[in-house]
Amino acid sequence: MKRAAKLYIVTVSLFALIFVSANMVLNVMSRRHEAGIYILMNRVFSEIQSRCEEYPFEELSSDTVTGIIGDVYYGKVREYASEYGRENLPEKVYFIDASYLESDVTLLNRAKKYEKIWLLQSDEKVAGFVVFEYEESNFGTIRLLINICVTCGLLIALGLCIYINVYVLGPFNKLSAYPEKLSKNQLTEKLPETKNRLFGRFTWGINMLNDKLASDRKRIDELSRDHLTMLTTIAHGIKTPVANIKLYADAIETGLYQPDGVINESDADVASKISKNADDITEIVKELIDKASGGVVDFEPEIKNFYLSELTDFLTEEYGKRLEVLRIPHEFTVDFNSMIKSDKTGLCRILSQLMENAIKYGNGEGIFVRIRKDEEGYYLSVRNKGKVIDKKELPFIFNSFWRGSNSEGIEGSGIGLFESFEIARRLDGEIYARADAENGEMEFEVFINA
Repeated sequence: MKRAAKLYIVTVSLFALIFVSANMVLNVMSRRHEAGIYILMNRVFSEIQSRCEEYPFEELSSDTVTGIIGDVYYGKVREYASEYGRENLPEKVYFIDASYLESDVTLLNRAKKYEKIWLLQSDEKVAGFVVFEYEESNFGTIRLLINICVTCGLLIALGLCIYINVYVLGPFNKLSAYPEKLSKNQLTEKLPETKNRLFGRFTWGINMLNDKLASDRKRIDELSRDHLTMLTTIAHGIKTPVANIKLYADAIETGLYQPDGVINESDADVASKISKNADDITEIVKELIDKASGGVVDFEPEIKNFYLSELTDFLTEEYGKRLEVLRIPHEFTVDFNSMIKSDKTGLCRILSQLMENAIKYGNGEGIFVRIRKDEEGYYLSVRNKGKVIDKKELPFIFNSFWRGSNSEGIEGSGIGLFESFEIARRLDGEIYARADAENGEMEFEVFINA
């Protein structure tokens, strides 16, 4: 919305600048035109007035003044045109006697004409009027046309801005966040298909990419599980013979197999080295298993400040419409919208996994997320009704590739809760699970240190 508002402001400002500039230019041109007209009229009338003063009032007839006008103006039209510009020349200059009584001459309101009337005097008496008749100026028409064009252009531009905002920028803003979520391995729904031709193929391609990534993740999880299973099998297979080797080495080192019970120093030294190597093998096997388990989760924390409400905003955006379609009652609440310093992406991944489990294993009676803070830290709880894990299984629920007895017939790899546990641990937090068999409720709570 902020980007759209800026777009509207820039568009309106641009057209306002054009509107003001065009009117200012027209005003300057109009004033220059008027100034040129008045300079010319003043010069012509001054000469007419000067010539008329040479005659006594009684001898200053209409024909005399008309003749003077012919000499002063019409005889010098080319000179005036060259000096003042042809656009400043009057179309007609004529004299009206003060005693003229006929009505075939109209001074005012003549169609498409306007007159400049000068009072002609002789012997301090009014002899009549010198009229400069001009074609009606077209500056007003030009101004009107320019203003109409600018206004129409503004309306068209605003219409295009609104169209671009609604049908281009709006959908694009929704689409632009999706690749980032895919890159961060956040679980998201597919982009909804729309009739928008601008992004139809893009939406189709992104959904294909999502399917491919989901398939690859599933395959990677299967390979990781097989890899970890193989390592575990090898490790357990190695542990027994290594433990026996260490036992035999300890026996030799203590002289247990000597007939007289006396320790053979050379044998004891060799046995000590064998025992140490056995311990080294045991540590290597343990480290290998730990690294193999931890490598399943691809996550490196990026600690930043953000508000707790941003987590509920994420849940509303990702799961709000989906839960409405599934007709599952839901509620995402924040007790107090304080700022938290942690990894927002990591917490969103945890909440996504817990939400996916709540949808898969829940019975559709409700999913409730509550985020709160106390003196110790921050708590993010996801509670739902549905299939409850047996309390005996709770200690194993966060193990990698482990699935509970309530997962029969439900697709999954058993890596989700392990991933959530690892992310919480890397954020210096913990995650707990509670099973309420009596009420048929499961609750997962994530704790992050303040």
